Amino acid sequence: MRCVLLCLLAASIAGAPAAARTLQSSDIRRIADVEQPAMSPDGTRVSFIVVRSDFARNAYVRELHVVKTATGRDVILLRDADVTLPRWSPDGDRLAYLDRSGSAMALMEALPERKVLARAANDVNDFAWRPDGRAIAFSAYDAPSARDYFEPGDTDYTLAALVPPVHLWILQNGSVRRLTHGSWTVAATDSGGIFTSEFAWSHDGRRIVFARLPNTYSGDSERSTLYSIDVVSRALTKLTARESLELAPQFSPDGSRLAYWYPRDGNFLALNTVRLRQGDLDVDVTRGFDRDIGGTIWMPDGRSLLACGNDTTHSRLYRIPLGGAPVALDLGGIEMTCDAYQSSTFDAGIAASVSRAGAVAFVGTTARSLRELYYLPRLGARPHRLTQYNAFFEQLTLGRIAPIAWDGPNGYREYGVVHYPPNAVPGRKYPVVIDIHGGPGLAEIQSAAGKSYGGDWPIEQLIAARGYVVFAPNYRGSDNAGNAFLLGVAGDSVRGPSADILAGLTAVNTLPEADATRVAVSGLSYGGLLTSWLIGQDRRWKAAVSGAAVNVEAQSYDLSVSNVQDRYYQNGVSPYVGDGMKQYVEVSPLTYAQNVTTPTLIWGTTHDPVVPVTMSYAFYHALHDNHVPVKFVVFDAPTHGPDAPRNTEELTDLWLGWLDQHLR
Repeated sequence: MRCVLLCLLAASIAGAPAAARTLQSSDIRRIADVEQPAMSPDGTRVSFIVVRSDFARNAYVRELHVVKTATGRDVILLRDADVTLPRWSPDGDRLAYLDRSGSAMALMEALPERKVLARAANDVNDFAWRPDGRAIAFSAYDAPSARDYFEPGDTDYTLAALVPPVHLWILQNGSVRRLTHGSWTVAATDSGGIFTSEFAWSHDGRRIVFARLPNTYSGDSERSTLYSIDVVSRALTKLTARESLELAPQFSPDGSRLAYWYPRDGNFLALNTVRLRQGDLDVDVTRGFDRDIGGTIWMPDGRSLLACGNDTTHSRLYRIPLGGAPVALDLGGIEMTCDAYQSSTFDAGIAASVSRAGAVAFVGTTARSLRELYYLPRLGARPHRLTQYNAFFEQLTLGRIAPIAWDGPNGYREYGVVHYPPNAVPGRKYPVVIDIHGGPGLAEIQSAAGKSYGGDWPIEQLIAARGYVVFAPNYRGSDNAGNAFLLGVAGDSVRGPSADILAGLTAVNTLPEADATRVAVSGLSYGGLLTSWLIGQDRRWKAAVSGAAVNVEAQSYDLSVSNVQDRYYQNGVSPYVGDGMKQYVEVSPLTYAQNVTTPTLIWGTTHDPVVPVTMSYAFYHALHDNHVPVKFVVFDAPTHGPDAPRNTEELTDLWLGWLDQHLR
């Protein structure tokens, strides 16, 4: 009898399915980032880029793919290459892309055969097929200056030479002709990510409209205005009387209208709006719509645009009719991949593409899945998933993701996201970790990936998997709750947002799973700034992680890629005029570092152009010299955060280890 019972028990155990494990830092190396979808004109194929980790080489590898929308058959055209920006010819017979693997980025063709279309002396930045498909316009950098010195002006401290201007060229019948010259520049883009082109062909191919900047100084990047050039005579025409903030020109399919971006009321910090020019008429087609627009594409009928933007805790896909209010499309729980930013220093765009018949290919995430490619045969249809690159992630036991809302101190209705521990036990309380997003102008959404660090680092789920309740707040300055909420950060860059976060924490602490006696705060970039600020104002925290933080506002004004644009957040004043420095000192976390008692992990990168690492050094010394438990790590990278998979995993382990050490 005993043998029978034991044998039955053993058989039962052997036949039981294994419990799914939780997310671990080593899973980062398995995550694939899907980006830059390009739908063929007939809607039968989608080309796109997949970015994978090569952990052995500590590098990212980009692949060029084409998938059939009817069958999901996926073909890799290029592997282990530095490839970006696939674009179909208007007839769909050819697929071009940019190759960054040589000494200078080249314009290439992948289909019907792989060959070089144009190789500029310096990097190609962007390109666009002429509507008839018989020519390509591309933008490329001029040669760097041969001088041994340069005048940096309003640039960031990492530059070894002044960035050369970008100009337009025409490729036709195998020959290349330069179109523009000058010390001014076509607004450049980061062709490696999600962005919107800054030049566009007219319907008849006689003109190109582009966003022009007077120089290449990053701190002057708001001075973008729209120009038109006749491709034969090369005559330039300025399109409006404005002197700044015009971006992303896009002609309607019939060429009768030009859509472009402009912030509401011409305010650098305000919501992005979509304007429409037709003859002498120039109107805001998003007037009355109190949400940000992060990217736009014309629909083929020319009567509406496809757009994206953040709304409370969702990233929406919208249809913007030329008359009437934008309409949010039901994606069945899928969050649209959308990058919103109003300055040409930082790219903005929609990860989507539209066919001639109005089918849509887009990149999206859900509460259980990372970035994948989806297909909409028409607006209003249910999305069909085309790829499974991150299917492993969905087999893990993930923490539940839920929205949370609270009334902020200034009467705002505010929104955030809570990530619960996987396998949370009813009745048990868990430490709370606040993870503050960067920006401002960004927002946390109900996605497994979140918006903390691109599409391949689900840091909030990683923290939750260690047994923490993770609170991701949207503070004033986020673009998810209207123009007034976005502008609330102007002249109130730390106190107001911090008060919003603490009000949200009060709401989180009422959750039955939350242990209000064990709370940590963390974040990077602007989230790092607010982390450093909060630990200098409040001693409730058991631990802090401050990454790439703006700890010294005057240094940000002097050295960062945004540099003098920081004045927009400080009532428009310079730290070097009048009592401006007093204001910058008052909102700098370093000023209050002597108040800090919280054990703090500080991290940065050696040549971060967005937030100079010098500020992290200063904050480290302030804490160390005042005997605060502190650890400071620096990764060698020219980017705003680690730029290699092994380094991202190492940072994750440090982050999680620090929380475990001080919260458990």
